[in-house]
Amino acid sequence: MKRITVIVPTWNGGSSVVGCIKSLVSQTYKPYETIVIDNASTDSTPDLVNRLVKRNKTVKFVRNDKNLGVTGGRNKGIEVCAKESDYLLFFDHDMLADKKMLEKLVKVAENKNDIGIVTPKIYYKSERKRIWSAGTDINLWTGQVIFRNGIDVGQYDKTVEVGVSPAAILVKRELVEKIEGFDNIFESSWEDADFCYMARFEGYRTYYTPDAIAYHDIEYDTQKDAERLLVRYARNLGKNRIIFMRRYGKNLFIFLFFLPIYLIYYLYLAVKYKHLSGYLKFLKGTLEGFMLVNIKERRHVRMGTTRGT
Repeated sequence: MKRITVIVPTWNGGSSVVGCIKSLVSQTYKPYETIVIDNASTDSTPDLVNRLVKRNKTVKFVRNDKNLGVTGGRNKGIEVCAKESDYLLFFDHDMLADKKMLEKLVKVAENKNDIGIVTPKIYYKSERKRIWSAGTDINLWTGQVIFRNGIDVGQYDKTVEVGVSPAAILVKRELVEKIEGFDNIFESSWEDADFCYMARFEGYRTYYTPDAIAYHDIEYDTQKDAERLLVRYARNLGKNRIIFMRRYGKNLFIFLFFLPIYLIYYLYLAVKYKHLSGYLKFLKGTLEGFMLVNIKERRHVRMGTTRGT
């Protein structure tokens, strides 16, 4: 039986992370260990998680002195996890796992040697017929995120290769070591895309399977979704799309032709929902993405043809 380390970064996760951990330790395929990485939460998260630790010896709690973001939290988990683990599962703190999720993910991962990453079908917790993600991809000409989501009518009922595994990422340990973890330049947003595209350069593929199920504990609400983007992620959304496209895009000049569309779209959201400060952060992040130097030197990124594709 393969050993799996689950890594869950959190910041002020509160009761959400408690539910997340309970769903993971209740799996039919028991994790070897579940590590909660706390990014200096200021709420009740440490107390709540420590109670779980006392009741379950496979749950571990690591507290950072400051907020290191999603990437920093995941990398800390890689640093402290058991070296004998065969797989690492990176799982967002506002997610819940169906009890057979790990079992189904591992089954697909073991099917072929070049499958390095597997992601489940992720529903909205509040609307369990609506898919949040069935894997995603990126248009390398325009920078558009290609979503596989919507009301579930069986359109994503096949196990297939996808470009990106968001929020729930089962990874072979050997691949994590080759990639050397997540790139902290992203902090949060687009970090999963960068990780999966780095996997391609190492000759590994990312797969989605509908047999594994998870639930995202966020509401399906277009206004709240827009506000969350503008309030929490605006700077990184602007910055990280630029970084990603500078690394992996087919043609930077063609991408620049489409860039005004994103600028206009986020301005529209900012005006509609009265978050102009968020739009200013988005603009600042976009400029930062262009000003950063040596962004292609992501450890051992080899630009050009991709092995394994």
